[in-house]
Amino acid sequence: MTKSKSELKWLRTTDNEWQWAEQYLDKRVDAAMRGGIRRVTLGMEDGYSKVVTAIAHLEKSIEGLRLVTRLRSALRQHRYRLPSNGKKPCTFSLPNSTRANLSRLAKTKGGSETAIITMLIDEAEWMARKHNEREKGLKTNLTLERKRAELALEAVNAQLEQTLKHLELATNQLVMWELAMESEHPPFDGDQEKVSQEVEKRLKKVKTMNTIISLSHSLPNEELES
Repeated sequence: MTKSKSELKWLRTTDNEWQWAEQYLDKRVDAAMRGGIRRVTLGMEDGYSKVVTAIAHLEKSIEGLRLVTRLRSALRQHRYRLPSNGKKPCTFSLPNSTRANLSRLAKTKGGSETAIITMLIDEAEWMARKHNEREKGLKTNLTLERKRAELALEAVNAQLEQTLKHLELATNQLVMWELAMESEHPPFDGDQEKVSQEVEKRLKKVKTMNTIISLSHSLPNEELES
């Protein structure tokens, strides 16, 4: 009794598998097997059902069963190499020491050498992506720090400019007062200590601005870029 299409679950009707299986068997059957296949498939049209019938016939003998077993193993490899399986064959040479390390690592991990290589490449790609993300983040932070420094310097310059305007106005009023009194050093009989404190209070902001600007200009560029 031959197997029906539904009984042969390991052979797919898609991806032209039955054609591939037919070619595989055609290259490997001996004369006796070929004659038996012709008898059981006589009158059948080429297609999936004919291949299933041929396989069912081969499984009735020891040699035929061995051939079908090899067919199933070869078919798994064929599927593995299909482009539609998301894999592409890759051939490269490795130094003997690296090859030995790869084999030893595969045995330790309990996987195949292909799986180990895939894992190592995936990890290297992940590390490279993380490195690029960190580098991008550092560049972004550096740009923000420079922008903040520029804005801070602009604010300090604006404050200094405003302070200088007030100082200029006060100096102008002082000069006019001196000229009005017709004396470079007009007489003053008030509290000199109080005058000194008031002058110090008014000039404190100017001195602070000058100190900040001096420190900003003396800051080396390397500190911003580190």
